[in-house]
Amino acid sequence: MSALNNPVVAVIISIIVAVGYFAMVDHYLMDMQGLDFWYLLRG
Repeated sequence: MSALNNPVVAVIISIIVAVGYFAMVDHYLMDMQGLDFWYLLRG
């Protein structure tokens, strides 16, 4: 478990969790509202 004490590993895991959480929220919330985040990005 020493990897969790490594700041670099902790940051990488945090980024992965944050991106995954954002994608999940985006998928469900935007889908319910009939919106698509990626469509907004494409303009």
